[in-house]
Amino acid sequence: MATSTTSYYESCAEKIQVEVEKKGSSIINHLEIIALPWEYVNGGINYDRVLTAKEMAKRMKAVNESMIRSHFGADIMDHLFHRFTKILAADNKEVEHVSLVISLIRNV
Repeated sequence: MATSTTSYYESCAEKIQVEVEKKGSSIINHLEIIALPWEYVNGGINYDRVLTAKEMAKRMKAVNESMIRSHFGADIMDHLFHRFTKILAADNKEVEHVSLVISLIRNV
């Protein structure tokens, strides 16, 4: 994995609003940031760190699998995300998972 570098960009609502307005093709109808604590990843039912780690790893795999597979091949995928799940489950930090909800209306 040392041969791969991936950029990660995280923005705040204000920067997104500025970029949408600068582009000018749409107006923001609704913009909301939702922050959920760890235990809500698996619905908050019977909070279990291992189950939550498995859910998070599945979501990360869904987003990143094609990029990782194209660089390293399909053979490493199961092992990689199994290790990732174990690392997440062992980490005792409680992080929030942030989602941005945005509704745009096209300018006519």
